[in-house]
Amino acid sequence: MKKVINIGFLLALLLGMVGYAIPAYASTPQNYNVLIGAENTSKGVTISSFFPHTVQIHVGDTITWKINSHEPHTVTFLAGSTLQPLFIPAPTGMASPLQINPQAFFTIAPSNRLYDGTTYVNSGFMTLDSAANTTFHLTFTRAGTFNYVCYIHGAMMSGTIQVVGASVVVPTPAQEQAQGQAELKAAWLKVPTVLAKAEAQIVPPVKNADGTLTHTIMMGYESGNIALLRFFPNQATVNSGDTVVWKMSSTNMAPHTVTFYNGTPDQPLFIIATGQNGPVALVNPALLFPSKTVLQGKPLNGTDYFNSGIMLPGSMTPFSIKVGSVSGTLNFECALHDTSGMTGSLFVEPRN
Repeated sequence: MKKVINIGFLLALLLGMVGYAIPAYASTPQNYNVLIGAENTSKGVTISSFFPHTVQIHVGDTITWKINSHEPHTVTFLAGSTLQPLFIPAPTGMASPLQINPQAFFTIAPSNRLYDGTTYVNSGFMTLDSAANTTFHLTFTRAGTFNYVCYIHGAMMSGTIQVVGASVVVPTPAQEQAQGQAELKAAWLKVPTVLAKAEAQIVPPVKNADGTLTHTIMMGYESGNIALLRFFPNQATVNSGDTVVWKMSSTNMAPHTVTFYNGTPDQPLFIIATGQNGPVALVNPALLFPSKTVLQGKPLNGTDYFNSGIMLPGSMTPFSIKVGSVSGTLNFECALHDTSGMTGSLFVEPRN
């Protein structure tokens, strides 16, 4: 009897273990969605975060990242490596001396998108400006905690994927999506305070000895993962003979330009060229450097192309230009962030 009882107990235990283990193999792989960034282009606001920040999934599940802003971002798993500079020297003989680091700009991932967390993986530049690269997905094949960043924005914009065995209960895709929306809502609630601080930095025009005015326009503002890609103020009424000065905000962390196209063709940030080792994303020299009109000290008019060149974050060197004998509206923009809402206008009136 004792032997029968032990055998029965053993059978029951084995059956229980089998029943417990079935979900690890029989569960259907799930797809989880993560939003990349957020923006309000009418206010020039961009939020550099992944929503949700942390996702817990089972081995075999897939994460699909979807870009949610014109500001470019990447999904980059460093796998123990370190971020290299975003801009690096271009190969000798190219049309521009500078290129975007290929490790950041181009997609580097297994063709089958199966990922075990041991190798460097990068989505490439993702932006709403390009329909070709708005989503990126990986299927995780091994348990572990895998951290990732945006190559462009670094540790400030990071996320975590926690991959566990099938026996561990994890949130459903719908629950994770709801968590992402809650995090996004919390981020938007912080924006009015940041906007108010940025607008407080606006200074009134200063009168010069000859009766003209010098107008100051601040560029950008950042607080945490909230970036204001806009000019402060973004509209100004000026007179012929006045001087306009654009200065980087002390909290700004992004490169910018001051660009008056005045009907000339828009210039892209990068130009794809062919190098000895494959494609190269060159920084457009038409944006990288000041235009001839600026170098020659030509007063601002409504017909020529005027460009400051790329102004780097942290630079306290302002860009200034004198308004010529012109009247009407002159529109300008940051050529790097115009689609994010970084545009402005000068309303020029003749001097009495």
